[in-house]
Order: sequence, then C-alpha cells, then structure tokens
Amino acid sequence: MSSHSLQVDTETGLSAATARSDHLRPWLPLIFAATTYLALIIKGDLLVDSDIYWHIVVGQWIIDHRAVPHADPFSFTMPGAPWITSAWLAEVIYFAAFKLAGWPGPAMLAALSASSAIFLLTRLLLKKLPNVPVMIMVAAAIAMAAIHTMARPHVLTFPLMVLWANALIEASEQRRAPSLWYIPLMTLWANLHGSFTMGLALIGPFALEAIWTADKSARVTVAVQWLRFGGFALAAACITPYGPESILVTLRLFQLGPILSKISEWQPLDFSETNAVTVCLIAGAGYALYSGLKLPPIRVAALLAVVWQTLAHVRYVDVFALVAPFFIAGPLGQQLSWPELQHRRKIVQPTRTAIVAAIAALVVATGVVLATVEHSLPRVPRVAVEKLRELKASRILNEYYFCGYLIFEGIPTFIDSRAELYGSAFLTRYYLALSLRDVPDFVKLLDEYKIDATLLAPSTRAAGLLDLLPDWERAYADDVAVVHVRRARP
Repeated sequence: MSSHSLQVDTETGLSAATARSDHLRPWLPLIFAATTYLALIIKGDLLVDSDIYWHIVVGQWIIDHRAVPHADPFSFTMPGAPWITSAWLAEVIYFAAFKLAGWPGPAMLAALSASSAIFLLTRLLLKKLPNVPVMIMVAAAIAMAAIHTMARPHVLTFPLMVLWANALIEASEQRRAPSLWYIPLMTLWANLHGSFTMGLALIGPFALEAIWTADKSARVTVAVQWLRFGGFALAAACITPYGPESILVTLRLFQLGPILSKISEWQPLDFSETNAVTVCLIAGAGYALYSGLKLPPIRVAALLAVVWQTLAHVRYVDVFALVAPFFIAGPLGQQLSWPELQHRRKIVQPTRTAIVAAIAALVVATGVVLATVEHSLPRVPRVAVEKLRELKASRILNEYYFCGYLIFEGIPTFIDSRAELYGSAFLTRYYLALSLRDVPDFVKLLDEYKIDATLLAPSTRAAGLLDLLPDWERAYADDVAVVHVRRARP
C-alpha cells in the first residue's frame, strides 16, 4: 500500500471519528424551554405577587378609556398627581390574558415568556460553546431567574433582553455596531417595562470595547457606527405614549434613596441563606480562579456592575441570569478552543414532524398540569375588605402589601407600590409611622388624612398600638389582616 493511500485512509478514519453525530444538541433549546415552562406552571407560584392585581386594573383602565393614564386614578392621598405607567403595553396584555382565561391566563403568559427567553438563550449560547458548558450555564440561569419570575410586566421583556444583550456583545466581539434591525426591539421593550433603560445602558460599555479592540485605522468608523446605533436606540426608546418621560421615571425611582431598600424587590440579596444566586456566583468565581478564564477589561467592569446591582437589588437577579452568560460565552469558547473544533462535529437537525410532536406533547402536558395544579394567589385580605365595605370605610390606611388587591376591588389606597408617585418623603414618613419609629407622627397622620379605618398586617407594630388608642377599636382580625375603625364620637 502506498504512503499516499495510507494517508488518505488515516485522514478518513480521523474525519469519521471526529465528525460523530450530535443528536442532543439541536434539541437542547426546546428541552430547556419546555422544562422551564412546565416547572413554572407546576410550581404554581407565578401569581404570589399581589402587584398583578393592580397591573390588570391598569390594563382595563387603558382599554376602557382608550388612552394611557397621565394622573393618579387610584389613591386618595395623591389624587390627580402626575403619574405614568411605563409598562402600559404589558398591562394591557395581562388584562387580555386574564379576561380570556382567568387567573391561569397571566400565569401561562409569564411562563411562556420566561421559557421563550430560555429557548433563545440556549440557542444563542450553542453558537459559541459545546453542550456541557451551555447546559450548566442555562440551568444556572433558570434557577436564578426563577427567583424573580412571576406574572408581572418585567417578565414579558425576558426574550427581548436576551436578544438585545446577544446583539450588543456579538457586535462588540466582531468590532462593529449591531444591525439597525434590532432597533425596533427597543421600542417594544420601552412600551413593555421600564427596564429598557438597562438595555440602553449596556450600549456604552460594549461600544467602548468594540472601539478599544478595533484596529487603530478603523476606530473612528466603529465609533461612528456605534454612535449612530446608540442615537437610534435612544430615539426608539422615546416612541411611547409618554415620549422621553418613560426614561425619567427610572431616574426618579433611583432618586428615592435609602427608603427604596424597604421595598421587597429592591432589597439587597440575603446571604444569610443559601439561594441559587449565591451558589452560582461562588461556583462561577471558583471556576474562573481554577481555569484562569480571562475577560477583556471593559467587560470585567460591565460584569461586575451587573453583579453589584444583583447583590444590591433582588429585582436585578433576572438580568444577571439572562445577560451575564453572554459576557463570558465568547472568552470561554476561545479557552475551550470551541471555534476550531466546532466544524468537526456533525449536527443532526430534528425533523419538522419531531418538533411538531414535541410541541403537541407540551400542549397536552400543559392542559394536564392546569387541570391538576391550582395556582397560589397572593395572601390578600378578602374577608377584611368585605368587613370594610360593611363599615362603609372610605379613607383606609392600608398595609403596603395589600395595595394591589384594594385597587383591584376599586378601593382608593393610602399608599401602593408605585413608589415613584409617592416620593421619598411620603414613603419615609409612612415607614417610620407604621413601624412606630415616630409614634406622635403616626397619630398625627391618622388625623391629617382623616383616616376612618386601617387595614394592616397582624405583625405590623401600628396595629398593636391601635388596640390601645381610645379613639380606635378592632373591628376584625384574621391571620392575614387586622381592621381597626375610628370610634364614633359623642
């Protein structure tokens, strides 16, 4: 046998060995998406946050008035005060889902959006990494995002967040600006939820990275491209019923200062107990230290900024879960030499029939789950509110957590979770008064706002004080809420 024949046979053998079929790879996006969807539906706690009540009411208000609100229509403490909702489109969608399917509607909608984001995340990461790292990263993303996945407007932006982050980082790695075809995503995002400002903020570091890593002769061109993209993105974000006002709402929210941390989703991450975020952070840091994984300096700064926001505010957990994987995917792929080895693996695409069968099975499974699993609604004061109706109370000092249900029942609130409406001074006074940090001001507040009834949680300190005040009496109590009413004066 000639040496030439031996060489051909050897190369053919190696080629056959390295070009082995990968049947699992094309199914991974669907597998993870279906797992996410079913896990969220089966868990049954997508509706535990009471804010879904008032978001549905806002959606109904918009449909009924064929307009978006510009002034507060729900409280008796801020009637007519300037207020806008940057989540108006998401609220209309949730209201439509509620009208069509009742409470399972918003739950299914949130689960579908989250699973779509996981589908996209998996599919995009597979372009840069082999199966095992993708599976680990996506599993971590699912576990972390689940902490803040519920039927609320921000969940509807998850797929947009994934597409936007990938577009920015992919363009930066290729030393160019993203395609202008991504600009409409920003308009849609800006009408769904105020988190679009985070998408705008991400443009800066990746534009800088693209310019820094580009050839010196091309830096001006790249800078102009990114400047054009950023300008169009900013303009697209202003295509809302409120124009640029939607951006200013986010700024006003961060100007609330320390009182913001008293709101549950704005509280810092609790490291006193084990959770998915702390485990993933420690595991990721351990891998980076052991393997020597290196990121570009600007990307390190951007990643640390996202980590810091996640540690400072629980509501940024989903941002970290869905965006951070793109920060490290490219460098990790280079470390694993994946771009060089990828062409040797034959990817076996699933047939159309198999995909349709998988989707049909998912639909059937969804029906079975919805028929057997009852979604847990928030612990709302239903009986207590009925008692307040009997008493014909009109000016009710309410617990912050009860606001969504009160709005849903058409009862004006003293305070609710629209923190930017009330401002730092009002929120601080409310917190100090109900926690009895300032007892005289609590008594003054009752008279100043002509409160004729209170609706508080049993654990709230002010509820105990009202039992001792001569002008007040307890009218109802259960394990959810306590009602006090002002005694009739002779």
